[in-house]
Amino acid sequence: MKKTLISLAFAGLLLTAGSCKKNDTSNVKIDFTQSYEDAALALSTAQKNYDEAVASKDPVKIEAAKLELQKAQAKYVDSKKTYVAEGGTVKPEYETYLVTSSQTLGGPKVDIVSSVIKKSDSIITGKTNAQIDNTAKEIKASVNAEKAKLVEDANKKVSDAKVEADKLKEDFKKRTDETKKSANEKIEKAQKDLNNLFK
Repeated sequence: MKKTLISLAFAGLLLTAGSCKKNDTSNVKIDFTQSYEDAALALSTAQKNYDEAVASKDPVKIEAAKLELQKAQAKYVDSKKTYVAEGGTVKPEYETYLVTSSQTLGGPKVDIVSSVIKKSDSIITGKTNAQIDNTAKEIKASVNAEKAKLVEDANKKVSDAKVEADKLKEDFKKRTDETKKSANEKIEKAQKDLNNLFK
């Protein structure tokens, strides 16, 4: 499910980036910070997928993960340039992702990066703005649904933990009351026995 969401997010980013290039005069406002952060997340995820593929020692998985990493790296570099050009400040943790991926790939693959960008532009060219908007809305709805599910799960866990804490607190209070009652009964008995001795 995560891979599907990431793939959808990546496709949405590519569509958005192409839409920006083709429609400079449109009134659509672009959140460059979100695009930059999404590209960094995609790069981090692609690096993890590559590491898992290498651990599996499956050549097909390794090659597919390598291509995914190269595409994510290209998208991050492109998104970073746009973000900085729009006045954004590069985050060091995201630059760590870039350094790691560059080391993994043996340096940035400029030719592959260019071809990926050209291919994505040619795919975007055939789409209308309405199709791009619909795709972006679908991705956003999917992400929001997943986010809502995570929040609901987290709230349920918090609620369950609270119920368990209340139960423990009640049990503790009950035991304390029982211990106190037992102690009081023993004290009263001892006082009666002591009073009986002095009669």
